[in-house]
Amino acid sequence: MKFIREHKVISISIMSVLIVVLLIEFTFGRYIKNIVNNYILETKAFYFNSSILKVNDKRMSISNWDGVNSYTLTIDLNNRKNSTRYTTTDISYSIDVECSSDVICTLNKTSGVIRPEDGTDTYQITVTPQRNFYEGDSVVVQTSVTSSAPYRKSMSATYTIEVLNSDFSYNIKDSAGAKYMTINFINSIAYYEVSEAFGSYSVGDHISLADYGELSASDKDKCFSAIVTVEYDPHDLFVDMTNDLYLHRLSTNYDTEQINGFTYVKKFSFKVNPSSSSSIIFYKDDMSEDYTYPIVNNTSIINVTVQKAS
Repeated sequence: MKFIREHKVISISIMSVLIVVLLIEFTFGRYIKNIVNNYILETKAFYFNSSILKVNDKRMSISNWDGVNSYTLTIDLNNRKNSTRYTTTDISYSIDVECSSDVICTLNKTSGVIRPEDGTDTYQITVTPQRNFYEGDSVVVQTSVTSSAPYRKSMSATYTIEVLNSDFSYNIKDSAGAKYMTINFINSIAYYEVSEAFGSYSVGDHISLADYGELSASDKDKCFSAIVTVEYDPHDLFVDMTNDLYLHRLSTNYDTEQINGFTYVKKFSFKVNPSSSSSIIFYKDDMSEDYTYPIVNNTSIINVTVQKAS
């Protein structure tokens, strides 16, 4: 005790180091324990996996939330290690979610079962804002699943969801094995901007939804809320040409490519109305691919640029 009193700085430093070492050993020990437990379960032909959740938690950052609309996370689960090794009995599991205090997280279900004949299952978390969020704000969502039969295994993931753009966003919904993917556009801008002067309006003026509804068709063409341009590789994706956004595409920024004597669209632009959401289906050349963005992939298979009303 006398040494501690006489050498307070050294004593505090030593204690701090010991605490850090103990914390590292505890964390690393738990990490190794989870890996070993997972290996033991696999020797019993028990496979409970996910592309998102991991036994030692998986941390991910998403930065395309608009901060206005609800954000939905889709979590996949499966009963396989590979195409030939899978669990042959039902896997029952429970689901938990925790999130920041300024959002409400809602599960579409609190438990589920993966049946051998299905091989996969999913659940969704809907994140609903409880205050005004602005660009740069973020929330944390932590979710976990725990199997109860035939064996117990836990997996989890922690999302940090950041508001990158508070007035326009997009996402891609897809899954491996699906014939097509869907790209969704969310425009939270609540007005139009004049791009070409007409009547008493000058370029740059804002027009409300009510006033816009009273305009003639020719004058409406001189206004926009968001003009979106999508560009992609037509070797990988084929646009649904019956889609309304494609049918009403703009004549500008339209491009095609010849492939084996056929003409394929690879770039086009369209308008998205204020305070609305729209979507386009793209058929996939390789159905084994999963182009989900941003949850599965950090970059989008489709290059999206937006001109927004200021």
